Amino acid sequence: MSSLQAIRDALKQSPDNVSMLLLYGRACLEQLHLDEAREAFERVLVLDPNHIDAHLGVARVLFMEGDTSGAAVRAERVLLQEPENAQAHLLLSRVFLSEDDRARATEHFDRAAQIDGTMSDPALERELGRTARDARKTSPSPQAADPGFNEAAEAAEAGDEFYEDPFDEPPYDWRPETFFTPGDTQRFGTTFADVGGMDELKEEIRLKIIYPLQFPDLYKAYGRRTGGGILIYGPPGCGKTLMLRAVAGEVPCNFLSVGLHEIFDPYFGSTERNLHQIFETARANAPCVLVFDDLDSLAQDRRNVRESQLRNLVNQFLHELDGLRENQRVLVIGATNQPWSLDPAFRRPGRFDQAIFVPPPDNGARAQIITLLAKDKPISNLDVEALVEATLGFSGADLKWVFDRAAELALSAAIHSGQPVPITMELLLTVARSHAPSTQSWFEGVRDHAKHAAPDGFFNEVRKFLNAPSTKER
Repeated sequence: MSSLQAIRDALKQSPDNVSMLLLYGRACLEQLHLDEAREAFERVLVLDPNHIDAHLGVARVLFMEGDTSGAAVRAERVLLQEPENAQAHLLLSRVFLSEDDRARATEHFDRAAQIDGTMSDPALERELGRTARDARKTSPSPQAADPGFNEAAEAAEAGDEFYEDPFDEPPYDWRPETFFTPGDTQRFGTTFADVGGMDELKEEIRLKIIYPLQFPDLYKAYGRRTGGGILIYGPPGCGKTLMLRAVAGEVPCNFLSVGLHEIFDPYFGSTERNLHQIFETARANAPCVLVFDDLDSLAQDRRNVRESQLRNLVNQFLHELDGLRENQRVLVIGATNQPWSLDPAFRRPGRFDQAIFVPPPDNGARAQIITLLAKDKPISNLDVEALVEATLGFSGADLKWVFDRAAELALSAAIHSGQPVPITMELLLTVARSHAPSTQSWFEGVRDHAKHAAPDGFFNEVRKFLNAPSTKER
């Protein structure tokens, strides 16, 4: 099967895949199938009327058909949207050269070379009698073109702008960079629709996180509190962090995600003060969801901690959680791979007394994740069911690795052959069968903890998962 036919077959599975349509259009151009190339690029423009690469593709088709004026119009339209587009300048250079306007052809060729330092077009260089290297050598640097440029002054100004006094305390209105308020477009980048599977978990999160914030009066009528703490735990790579990001896109309130670098400080007492300031910010902006990833780093079991600073941090954290009882519109979510490492005091009622186990994705969830991962890739003859069967026990991160590795191998083959090479189903299965699920080591370690731990919400779900028929073979 030719590479062009393989891409055609892949497009049958995903006819609106913009990346695949562009790949197909370029492959058709290389083999001079101009009608098919035009059709592919125009299909992209139907999906995205302002797509730069598609407009350039149509311009190249017009140029190869001999319609130089039409090609010039398309290329100039691209430059109106993106003046620094090297490929548009290069195409205009070819257009003007075909019309015997060598001066303008050289002008656009030089501009393309100045914009893209890696550009090379041997055929055009021979026609113009000029190389891209010559064009780059003669182009003035932005500093030289500006007589008022003072390198020392620029450096000093930059230094003043970014200088920070390490002894300065954070201002009262300090808040982490990951604080999003309702209406922020940035916070809606990820939603539950971007998380494959885990429907029961999503509904559990809605019940414990989203619905209380949407319907506080209804929860009050049923005697249910609308704040407190929730722990999300499970093996790494199974979507805990992604789920937390999706919560930010779902909740109709403020959302504050805290990184460890925003808390830990080498100066005595500063770490506890930073943690207190974070909770103060959440209270001042209630209703608010406050998220701590890698919770075990902040809430270690004090029986195993010798450093006084870490013990003080745990005490401060417990104090802040207890303080939320007076303001029930702040919900704290903690995520961890090691719930058994937490100090037992965090498990008491009113703190992280609700636990949600995030297991590896089941068959249905893996099918959804595979479909999402395959969405923007040139895959030929994708068989979702076969790949689901070959990836038992895989986490979401494992599945992403399979697709990334297969894409790397196909890309390597394309580079060496000089022709587009789609990702085949055989390649995906080969990569999947060569990879051991990363969740195995986590379950091997958690078995010992689950056997000796007292019955509680942290291990009951893990025990249930381990005893399920579909997982006993793991």
